[in-house]
Amino acid sequence: MKLRTSLMATSLASAILFSPFLQASEEHLEHVKVLGQTNNTISSVELVPGDTHSPDLRDALKRLAGLSGNGNGPLSAIAQYRGLFGNRVHVSVEGGPVTGAGPNAMDPPLSNVFALPGSELNLHRGIAPVSVAAQSLGGAIEIQQNADALFSEQSNWQGQLTLQHGQLGDARNHSGVLGYYSENLYLQTFALSQQRDDIEDGNGNLVPNSFYDRQMAGIAAGFRHGDHQLQGYYHKADTDHTGTAALAMDIQYIDAAIYRLSYHWQTNAHRSLTLKFHGNSNQHGMNNVDFRPSTMPQMARLNTVDSLARGYSLVWKDKLLNGNLESGLNWHTTKHNSVISNPQMENLTINNFNNVEQQLSSVYGQWDSELLDFEWLIGARYTQVKSDASDVANTMAMMNPNIGILVDDFNSAQRNLDFSFVDASLHLSDDINKRLSWQLALAQKNRAPAYTELYVWLPLGISAGLADGRNYLGNQELIEETAHQIDLGLNYRTSRLSIMPRIFYQRIDDYIVGEPSTNQTANMVSMMMSGDSPLQWQNTDATLYGADLELNMSISPTITLDMAASIVRGERDDIDEPLYRISPATLVTRLNWQSGAWSATLESELAASQTRTSSLQNETPSAGYGIVNGNLSYQFNEFLTLTGTISNLFDKAWQPHLGGVNRIQGIEQPAGERLFAEGRNVHIGLQASF
Repeated sequence: MKLRTSLMATSLASAILFSPFLQASEEHLEHVKVLGQTNNTISSVELVPGDTHSPDLRDALKRLAGLSGNGNGPLSAIAQYRGLFGNRVHVSVEGGPVTGAGPNAMDPPLSNVFALPGSELNLHRGIAPVSVAAQSLGGAIEIQQNADALFSEQSNWQGQLTLQHGQLGDARNHSGVLGYYSENLYLQTFALSQQRDDIEDGNGNLVPNSFYDRQMAGIAAGFRHGDHQLQGYYHKADTDHTGTAALAMDIQYIDAAIYRLSYHWQTNAHRSLTLKFHGNSNQHGMNNVDFRPSTMPQMARLNTVDSLARGYSLVWKDKLLNGNLESGLNWHTTKHNSVISNPQMENLTINNFNNVEQQLSSVYGQWDSELLDFEWLIGARYTQVKSDASDVANTMAMMNPNIGILVDDFNSAQRNLDFSFVDASLHLSDDINKRLSWQLALAQKNRAPAYTELYVWLPLGISAGLADGRNYLGNQELIEETAHQIDLGLNYRTSRLSIMPRIFYQRIDDYIVGEPSTNQTANMVSMMMSGDSPLQWQNTDATLYGADLELNMSISPTITLDMAASIVRGERDDIDEPLYRISPATLVTRLNWQSGAWSATLESELAASQTRTSSLQNETPSAGYGIVNGNLSYQFNEFLTLTGTISNLFDKAWQPHLGGVNRIQGIEQPAGERLFAEGRNVHIGLQASF
């Protein structure tokens, strides 16, 4: 099935076929909304616990055009947007960034997501304005509860209890929220518990290490008086034994805490000041012993890591020259440590990352207005990133001269590094008629190298979540990536139909990618440990381009249709090689029905085969697939709702390209084979509101 060339055409054809049946209506079209100005489109998905079965809510990503997730484990999804992922995509959770401790992204931002009532996943579609974040060349995602909506004109206590059970793996997903809400004060507490054993694929075989265990609890509060508003948020998440079959180790524990505090002063209708403090801390242990077949004692490994992040921001908004001016300051710092040991022989200690610190300082200005009959959004941001790392050590240095050389070379190197760059963006839009408008966005965006790209001195499988099975070596000669981006789109809107196609292109100068290492000492160490030579991070150039489309349609007073179609190509410019782990072309269609107390959704997910793969990173092609999912709910009254969801209705055995490959030796599924997704899975949920 040649889905690659037909997905976009299918989406457009569906819209054309349905359009003659559309009549005027005042019904609201969900999922896509425009905030501030039409040149900054934000696509949204409401995060509802009973409407999803993935513990980190990753299945909500695919409902937005261009967005998907790299799955390295049931709690380790990494957001991908238009072919870029990891540190290239800015993800904000409850008003601030989240820094994980795992050097292989076992605890990415999505692992800290909790679906509170009214929470949404918001995607700045296309090129994010410079005001959204620094280092956002791969787009920006914001996951948060609408805290302003928690203030209520009538004082009341409200609560919600959700109980959900899944057939495969005896999955349990229970959550509760209790809060007091009034006109000037709210106080909300919440808790979550999630567990699952290994699940089966469509062939009836166990999906290796697909178990998880996580608990979360927190509090949110807000107070306002006159023009002043103060809000705070805190949650603690404890992840216990959780599998990550696509990586070299599994999660033993992750103890994470996120905290936020913000103050907003609305001086008049057009002028405001916002101050924010954000932070998080993570402690993380992982090993290859507890949940995998026995290996040689000398190969047993335990990695204990920790991270600490904190930051501040200031935003000032005011009127300027018949427009709106926004200016701001951002400061953010992160610290990382990592120690590797042998838990069985206790004869090894590798001080792998020692007091690694990165500090970001940034200032921006942005202005939007109507000028010459166009809507303009113009912004620029200056950013400085400083990186440093302390000395490292390895107990094997005395026995292995090559390891001793690597230790000495790193400790004698210049590790205090500075990166400075300027981002600039222009968003321009205009109405062609009352239903049709166009949008154009141009930008230059930058990203400094991550600490894993700079400071890996011993060739290990540390790739910040690439999960390609290769060993990597850092490079302190790296420079920042610079992306030159263009995004062009049309918006067609009626009271019942919204169609928003986009095409995009970006050239990334000095794109950071792994190249075969020329460090002979590191190569010998890597061959001794794994039998394979490492890749070292280097700067090259790359190009990404493609198209995506969102469609929202009201077919009747009770039936709506949502579609998201995406296709992206990513290429290295220096050699004839595709970029690694690029999402295949996809089409997700959701037919929604609601009548009285009943509501239902039928979802079709189609993906093309992905044959454009990176041979340098041992990436294998994947077959296309098509699966059907469903959701049915009945609201007994205003207090009680019963929900049932079914995924993979026809019990298809399928292997998603972004699902990774098995890295566990000595089990039924061969190591290096692409992991299967779950087979038919039924979830039953009960939601009680009081």
